[in-house]
Amino acid sequence: MLKQGRRCWKHASTFSHQHRNVDRLSGKSAVGVVNHRVKRSNNYKSMKKRLKIINPLWTIMKVSSIQLFLLFIATAYGYAHTSEAQELLTQRVSIQVHQKEIREVLSSLESSTHLKFVYSLQLLPVNRKVTLKVENKRLDEVLETMFLPDNISYKLIRNKVVIKKIAPGTGETNSAGQTNNSGSAEELPDRTVSGTVMDDTGSPLPGVNIAIKGTTSGTSTDVEGRFSLTIPNDNVTLVFSFVGYNAQEIQPGTQTTLQVTLTQDTKALDEVVVVGYGTTKKSDITGAVASVKAEQITKIATVNPLQGIQGRVPGVNIVSQSGEPGAPVRVRIRGVGTINNSDPLYVVDGFQTNDISFLAPGDIASMEILKDASATAIYGSRGANGVILISTKRGQSGAPKISFDAYAGVQKAGNKVDMLNASQYATLRLESYANDGTVLPENGALYQTLNDFRQSTDPGTNWQDEVMQTGIMQNYSLNVMGGNEKHRYSLTGTYFDQEGIVKNSPVKKLFLRFNNDFYVTKWLDAGISAAYANTDKTQYFGDQYGGILTSALSVSPLAKAWDPATNFWGRRPVAEGNATNPARIVDEYKNNKVYQKLVNANFFADAKIAKGLSFRTQFGVNWLNTQDKRYLAQYFLANDDQRQQSSLREGRGETLGWVWTNYLTYTKEIGKHSFTAMAGIENQRTTFSDMRLTVLNVPNDKSQWYLSATKSTDYLLETAQSDESLQSFFGRLNYNFNEKLLLTATLRRDGSSRFLPDNRWGTFPSFAVGYNLAEESFIKAIPAISQLKLRAGWGQVGNQNSAANYGYVTTVSGNNMYVFGNTAVQGFAPTVASNPNLKWETTTSSNFGIDAGFFGNSLSLTADYFIKNTSDMIVRVPIPVFAGVGPPYVNAGSMENKGIELALNYRNSIKDFTYDLGINASKIINNVSNLGGGEPIAGGDINGFGQTTRTEVGREIAYYYGLKTDGIFRTQADLDAHVREGSPIQPNAQLGDVKFVDLNNDGVIDNNDRTYLGSATPNLSFGFNANLGYKGFDLSFFLQGVTGVELVNGLGHWMNNANGMFNSVAERFDRWTPENTDTDQPRMTQLNPNNNDQFSDRFVSNGSYMRLRNLTLGYTLPKTITGKMGMSNLRVYMAADNLLTFTKYKGMDPEIGEFDSNPLNFGVDRAAYPQPRVARIGLSVNF
Repeated sequence: MLKQGRRCWKHASTFSHQHRNVDRLSGKSAVGVVNHRVKRSNNYKSMKKRLKIINPLWTIMKVSSIQLFLLFIATAYGYAHTSEAQELLTQRVSIQVHQKEIREVLSSLESSTHLKFVYSLQLLPVNRKVTLKVENKRLDEVLETMFLPDNISYKLIRNKVVIKKIAPGTGETNSAGQTNNSGSAEELPDRTVSGTVMDDTGSPLPGVNIAIKGTTSGTSTDVEGRFSLTIPNDNVTLVFSFVGYNAQEIQPGTQTTLQVTLTQDTKALDEVVVVGYGTTKKSDITGAVASVKAEQITKIATVNPLQGIQGRVPGVNIVSQSGEPGAPVRVRIRGVGTINNSDPLYVVDGFQTNDISFLAPGDIASMEILKDASATAIYGSRGANGVILISTKRGQSGAPKISFDAYAGVQKAGNKVDMLNASQYATLRLESYANDGTVLPENGALYQTLNDFRQSTDPGTNWQDEVMQTGIMQNYSLNVMGGNEKHRYSLTGTYFDQEGIVKNSPVKKLFLRFNNDFYVTKWLDAGISAAYANTDKTQYFGDQYGGILTSALSVSPLAKAWDPATNFWGRRPVAEGNATNPARIVDEYKNNKVYQKLVNANFFADAKIAKGLSFRTQFGVNWLNTQDKRYLAQYFLANDDQRQQSSLREGRGETLGWVWTNYLTYTKEIGKHSFTAMAGIENQRTTFSDMRLTVLNVPNDKSQWYLSATKSTDYLLETAQSDESLQSFFGRLNYNFNEKLLLTATLRRDGSSRFLPDNRWGTFPSFAVGYNLAEESFIKAIPAISQLKLRAGWGQVGNQNSAANYGYVTTVSGNNMYVFGNTAVQGFAPTVASNPNLKWETTTSSNFGIDAGFFGNSLSLTADYFIKNTSDMIVRVPIPVFAGVGPPYVNAGSMENKGIELALNYRNSIKDFTYDLGINASKIINNVSNLGGGEPIAGGDINGFGQTTRTEVGREIAYYYGLKTDGIFRTQADLDAHVREGSPIQPNAQLGDVKFVDLNNDGVIDNNDRTYLGSATPNLSFGFNANLGYKGFDLSFFLQGVTGVELVNGLGHWMNNANGMFNSVAERFDRWTPENTDTDQPRMTQLNPNNNDQFSDRFVSNGSYMRLRNLTLGYTLPKTITGKMGMSNLRVYMAADNLLTFTKYKGMDPEIGEFDSNPLNFGVDRAAYPQPRVARIGLSVNF
């Protein structure tokens, strides 16, 4: 089965629709909603300030010419469309409204003009209703008519109409030229105070209301945050207020210029985050939930959005399975929870899925990671491994906004292994024969060839250079969004093209997405979204022994990649060593193609049934079509490097899944008590079918492939199909007492077709409590503390993915042949015994956390301690051999994870310099507590080593299990001393051989001496990010790493072997010889009687690393320039990904995942495709 700026200055229509949208979800007041939107605007601004740095390589300049061309076109467009201000105001408009709110009228005018209306809700009575009937009238005349009753004035700045209220008694005129002198009977102003109002990051705040306390006199800031106000005397108090910020009172005294900074109102700006089946204020969250914003996800140049959050969330371990373009990643939330499937559940705009390949990183607005059971229990049987909620970008009210993002760059291998050259290789080969007493005839081809290369200065073939390349990558994304009172939309198209650092391993992806939100009536909202992803990929078969990188590192440098004499692939000069030609293999990849088409569609409707009561229905469908093709040509290079038959293999697979969700939500407030109850039902179904056909003896000519295949009788047909479903009932209750005490309880009951009826249903409860200490008076008395909340939770969740579909039945194999008479026929025999009692794995977890903020939340802290226990883990327990069948899968195992998580962030500004620093770390301890009485489980197979990992009770999963060594026998005294009771412990050992440790002191080195050699489970995972800004410049960098990690260098069996049959790392040349005894490298030997290369700590290496994951430097052009160009924003940047890696690991890359997606193989390096080092330049432009 396949597994598949201006921070707070908002437009009138935006304020209106935001109120409507958030009020629909949370039932909160308009002020709270507007403040929420201010917060989101802050996040957007931060996004614009994070960038990347790169080396000025001429190659980048070549591939980026398209971006320079686009910039030129945009510049020409901007100048061609610059208009004079008066022309905009005198344009003719027609409008007819009856008793419509001012905000609605302004929204209509925005749609019909090229203007934006900006104002503060505190200054303009947007709810006042007006009646207008205008036909082909000048815009300024319409505005005068509408604003006159409210004593409103406005100023046109480029294409924005900045609205402000006239201060009484100032002599200021309104739009009709009338003077307002009806102020209070105070003295005439005797002087002017001016200045600038900024937020706490140093950005100017437009629209701030400034009033003289105790009077009706005042003004507001312009779009640059500047203000000017006349005051009667030096004793007045000025009140600065703005939605979403704490009001501030200042006595100017004799000062004529003021620099005012407003701090965010943390209550008003309380962020709304997505949780299961709804949203909630961040301050009301009782579970362990982490949020990641869009700007963080798109920092890394990748097609997989999950790579963008690597190292950014404590407790979430993300490892790239491969550096191959488009490769998946390994995501583990709070450790490995089972020996089976530990992948999390993904929920995209409410649609549950295991595959998010239909998402481009730029499609995503935010991610929420649910980590503990109190947060994930609402997803029941699919929540055991954590849940990642993804919200895509939605449309906004107003005229269409166009954004274009593009980058292009080059990528290279960050590290290549230093190998022996031809002379060194030949020297060691001859030495290995000599050490074993093997005499090579001097006139023989083998000796002459090796001796010639030993004396030659020819370095031989660098096979890494033959199979690897400098690859080009590019990404282009275009988004259009907008909307009005009734409809909001967002349309995005993304094209991604990456060649890869291994030849013939490219991927091309096209993403299309549209989101539509409809406000049908006051009680009904609806929406429809659809995404399409098309993938064209050349299939790579290299992350295994026998793969391309293994071959490139192990093949003799004496061979040539191409033989000009035969005009064919080169081969070994003599018949010894590895016969493979890596250049031929990588060239053959171009015939391995995978095509994927994926469609995801989602529909929802929200109905307000009664006050506080709403109903939501949502239906989503996911369709995946996969076609793969692989052609293997017939060839001959040597007896041990040939293919006698060509073959063509094609496959077609289709997966169709749907989810239908319906739930009611009821919200009620009684005094200081607030209740929210939710209950629903959900149905899911997924079907899969696959068919693959392999035909032999197909000619090389592609035009003849299918004609030949239809005539062939030599073929193999394979088919597979599956059908599974899940039915669920769920509910949640939230209670909030006076913003102090928070309670959350959830319950879900799931029924899965993966189990028989008696074990099909599982019930999963959770409970959590939160205490907002910051609401207590004794905490409010401490000015430094702006937020302080304690959290605790408990819950149970299930893991149905650990059980195979139809895992409760007996499986059979058809690989058995039986003879009936004189005829051999195929038979079937059972392979795994059935277990009708198979049921859910269950994870029970407890969580204790604290959220704190200091100094106006400039400094924020989140810390969690958790314990997560998995029971009923599915394992295989021994049965008698005479049963004639493999052991069944039973619920008999258990595993525990416990750990701590910490996230710390600090942001501040010094005049024009802003900075935002963040660090996170987590430590997780894993322990297998029960395997049902079965034997330890082996894994991590390496060709030549056998199994390298072991999972047993009392240890972490998949630790390394092998022999310990004590250097080599350097002297005869060392060899003589290695005895027990007078007998040699290693009787076949010679000087220069590896000295193994006899751990059980029985005088023999055997399997009983194997022991714990470490594991890939990190002691500590961490990340550090910094975002710096100065005026238009921004610089950001991100570090990520792990400590306490050990890795199995599987290539060591070839690259650091004793017999020299394969090429070796350059340090192998420092081997033991009678003249070179001060070394840890064993002697060369062809026969290897001491078995120096058996699995031991020689091949376990320190895999800890710290990587500069991203470095970005960018510049945002001033508004005075971009405004004239017709752009609202233009930013250019340079960036580098994986620029530096600090590690002691000697393989290609210390970031090793799980080959075959098996947790028992974690940390075993079988020549995985390394992470590339990327240098790129890009631009982002908004219209």
